[in-house]
Amino acid sequence: MERHIPMHLPLLAAAAGLVLALLGATFCYSCLRLLASLQAVTRTVRQLERGEPVELLAEHTGPAQTRELVESVNRIAATAQAVDERYRMLLADIAHQQRTTLHLLGIRLERLAPHLPPQSREVHRMIAADLDRLRATVSELREAFTAADNPPVEVDATTVVRERVAAWADGAADRGLVLSSLHQGGRATVVTRSGTLEQVLDILLDNAVKVSPPRTRVTVRTALGDGQVHIRVTDEGPGMTPGERELAVQRGWSGDGSGRPRTGESEGWGLGLSIAHMLVASHGGELTLEPGPGGRGLEAHVRFPLVIPIGARPHHRPDISSRTA
Repeated sequence: MERHIPMHLPLLAAAAGLVLALLGATFCYSCLRLLASLQAVTRTVRQLERGEPVELLAEHTGPAQTRELVESVNRIAATAQAVDERYRMLLADIAHQQRTTLHLLGIRLERLAPHLPPQSREVHRMIAADLDRLRATVSELREAFTAADNPPVEVDATTVVRERVAAWADGAADRGLVLSSLHQGGRATVVTRSGTLEQVLDILLDNAVKVSPPRTRVTVRTALGDGQVHIRVTDEGPGMTPGERELAVQRGWSGDGSGRPRTGESEGWGLGLSIAHMLVASHGGELTLEPGPGGRGLEAHVRFPLVIPIGARPHHRPDISSRTA
């Protein structure tokens, strides 16, 4: 006697398979979304650790625990940004007040010069040099903490490099240095706030010129690669140890290249490198300090994302060449 299989059983099996496939796809999709959210949280936390600007995470619709994690990270990021903004405004105000005080002090020091005996003129000169360095540091701080007031613009990095190298040519020549610039590739357009790249280059060139011995070279090279604009300022000075290179871009560090604290008479690396690092990072770039070619000197390597200038961006038009009548 033959046994007949009901016709609906294969349909039920197919339906069950389809349901399982859908459930599996849904599970995989949920896992991918959860993984993406966790990666975004990790990226934001790392940016907060480095003191870089962050964007709040997108609202998550997954499990309650993940939603709570995202909301917590957003609260921390918002609080950190608010505190940083208040801190920035406070330092800008302090720097502005101190710049005025230093200006008045410089005037009084100039008035004092004619009345000093000859043996005191060298001390007067050293005090004036220290005052100039302090005035420059305060100006850098003020500009750094008020940079957020300027809207970002497209900047031709090659042009800025040429202009700053020309501006530093006399100072380099006075110290017996050869200062030059090289460019490889096409137009190097980046987006920064007005004056930011100039300030970064001034800081790097100031440090390179100060530490370079006479009859050596300071070179600024600009190149394109990996979707970035690379600017390298290289000197042939004493260089830095790996520990100094790591510390030099952190806030508050200063040194004379030997690991010792910087004194008023030294011409070592100062607060400018940490300010340059902050300015570059706040515009989506990166500043690293590396050994110079052959391990001699120091190379400050700045990277900014390369952008296509607005006037050079292609206008997308419908392709009519392949249409048939």
